[in-house]
Amino acid sequence: MSKAYVLAVDPGNDKTGLAKLSRDGELVERAIVSTDNLPEEIDNRLKKPSTIEHVVCGNGTNHKHIYPLIQEAARQHKVTTSLIDESYSTEEAKKLYWEFNPPRGLKKMVPQGMRTIPEPVDDLTAFVIGTRYINKEIKIAERKAAEEALAAQRQAEKRKAQEAEAEETEFEQDVLEHYTDQEENK
Repeated sequence: MSKAYVLAVDPGNDKTGLAKLSRDGELVERAIVSTDNLPEEIDNRLKKPSTIEHVVCGNGTNHKHIYPLIQEAARQHKVTTSLIDESYSTEEAKKLYWEFNPPRGLKKMVPQGMRTIPEPVDDLTAFVIGTRYINKEIKIAERKAAEEALAAQRQAEKRKAQEAEAEETEFEQDVLEHYTDQEENK
């Protein structure tokens, strides 16, 4: 069985971050591309037999211009799309940068808040966006499973109550028949 992937997009004016994630949140690929070339970049990634099933785009900078282009490219490949809140995703990406690239030597002594990141983190921001989407989907699936379990439990309780009521009715009929027989035998 082939693995399903999500392509996450951090839209920007000049450059756009891309991240390909497995449905369990594993970062598979990341890139920073020119926003001018984004439709072709998306199209090329969707053409590959990589089973990208969904493209999620952050709702920040330039998304009103970029998202329709993403939707069009995805529609051609029968892939779903969505927007997701990307508030503070760049800050999260900066923290991730230091997890992926821990400082060495004397740079370890510099507090993280005072370190400057030597390269753009748009790709890691896309990873944060993709992770948020996957976590949201997991919560929705868990809520749906909980609702289904609760509905099944209620159905079982209802069925049990109906069976108990049927037994009680049957018992009442047996008692009534017994007293009726006794009255007739007198």
